Amino acid sequence: MESLDNFKKRCESIIDKAYQGGVTLLGFLDDAEIGILEALIRKHPSLYLYSDGGIINSDRKRYLLTPYEDTNIDFKICIYEIIYNKKYYEINHRSILGSLMSLGIKRECIGDIVINEQGAYFAATKEISPFLLNEFKGVGKAIIELKEVNYDVYNIIKYESKTYFLSSLRLDSVIAEGFKMSRSEAQEMITNGLVYINHILCQNNSNIVKLEDIISVRHKGKIKLMEIGGNSKSGRIAVTIGRRI
Repeated sequence: MESLDNFKKRCESIIDKAYQGGVTLLGFLDDAEIGILEALIRKHPSLYLYSDGGIINSDRKRYLLTPYEDTNIDFKICIYEIIYNKKYYEINHRSILGSLMSLGIKRECIGDIVINEQGAYFAATKEISPFLLNEFKGVGKAIIELKEVNYDVYNIIKYESKTYFLSSLRLDSVIAEGFKMSRSEAQEMITNGLVYINHILCQNNSNIVKLEDIISVRHKGKIKLMEIGGNSKSGRIAVTIGRRI
């Protein structure tokens, strides 16, 4: 997986390319990469940045950077349904992603993976479609087929919520409780540039988290500050934190 430093350098390079008239379509980006790219683009208001994940409410999205406005963009995304025998096999997000990665596919070529009542779906770059159709034949022990779909697939976002009593709404305190880690571990992740609030990098441990803020910790997941209640007799703040499931 590409380091964030290298990704930032790559973004700076495609920004230079855009000023020379070039158009770049990136692969699917995660929260940290989206935060880096959007922060850089805010410094270049004359450029245009467009995004799409193929699936409604996508976490991972493809971005197109262009020096001119464009209202008819092909993001080159295919949405596939995974057809398998549900009577005998069970597949999940991890087994689907693991099977795709075992084929040597880069993570940036795969978007969201969604499993709902209708079935199992995933987004992929159109560039790898021939390879997928020829080589992706199984998930774990389940034999599969791929069917490209042209209807809307939704990523239903759910949070598992719990109430905590915090000494403050500092970022390190919220992360420590929300992800069940020590305060020092949370501080290390923040200072190492692994934490984003609403897609914006935050390296300030004492930053105050606000209601509805969504905090992404790279390789850990997402939490959301869903409710701020009153103070306990000891002065601690009652908060409801939702962890993305």
